[in-house]
Order: sequence, then structure tokens, then C-alpha cells
Amino acid sequence: MASHGTVKAINGLTTRWAAALPHDGTVFAAAGVWPLLGLLADGAAGPARQELSDALGIPADGAATAARDLLSTLRATRGLSTALGLWTRGTLPIEPAWLDQLPADVHGQLTGDPISDQLHLDAWAAKCTDGQIDAMPITVNDKTLLVSASALTLRTDWIRPFTSGGAWL
Repeated sequence: MASHGTVKAINGLTTRWAAALPHDGTVFAAAGVWPLLGLLADGAAGPARQELSDALGIPADGAATAARDLLSTLRATRGLSTALGLWTRGTLPIEPAWLDQLPADVHGQLTGDPISDQLHLDAWAAKCTDGQIDAMPITVNDKTLLVSASALTLRTDWIRPFTSGGAWL
């Protein structure tokens, strides 16, 4: 279960993002990207580690554990699906010990073939969102070294179904 400190940190990230975004219908969920940032912070060093820690609102040393706890909590929530993806080219040096710490099925390889890589990423997006998003919102090219993504979907039933017509307040 996610700790009170983790929930507070996610709410802090949400608050900071909301303050910086336009107020014209933007939808986002910091809880969807927070675990990915936590896992990245765990493997980062130098200024990047501090920047990720600042964004997360917790020290990088505990970020991976907090990210795994949050993922466990989210996955146990009925109707909620979450997925993380990190794809790297073989030419990008990644610490093997850090890769071994990632949850299963998070890391994949980019081949350097833009068409093949794009098809693979688009298939991931469609699969992880039950088809709600049919393509990754980025375009890879032959210079792409790293892609990170998170998906958070919620299926819900309404107590009272929506009906057509005007709303009366």
C-alpha cells in the first residue's frame, strides 16, 4: 500500500503541474507518471537525480520502493489499469543492476528502425489502454535513444446513467 508520504508527494506534484497548465480542459494524473519518475530517480546520478527527487517530492533513495508500493496499490484498485514502459537503444549505456530492479515487462529495446519501433510502441499504447489510445503520442526516428511512457486508465460505472438533454442546477 502506498504510504501517506507518497500520496502527499503525488498530490504535491499534481498541484505544481496544475498551477503551470492552461485552465482550458487539460486532463492529467500525476499518479500515472509518478512511479516512472520514481524508478528513474533510483537509477539516476548527479543533477538528474536531484531534479527527479525534487519533482517527486521525496528523496531519490526511497523512490523505487515508493514507486513499487504505489504501483501495487493502483493495480489493486478495481477498474484501474496502469502500465509503465521504458525502451532504450542498445547504444545507450544503462546500468544492468538498475535494469534488474525494474518491475517485470517495463523495459524493452528500440531497434533503431523507426517503422518497427513505432509499430511496437503504438501496440503497447493500444494494449495498455484497452484501445482507448491507439498510438503513442510521439514519433520515433533513427536517432531516438530512449522512450518512457506511462498509461493509467479507469473504467467506471455510474450510479445514474447519463441522459441526453440539458443540465438543471
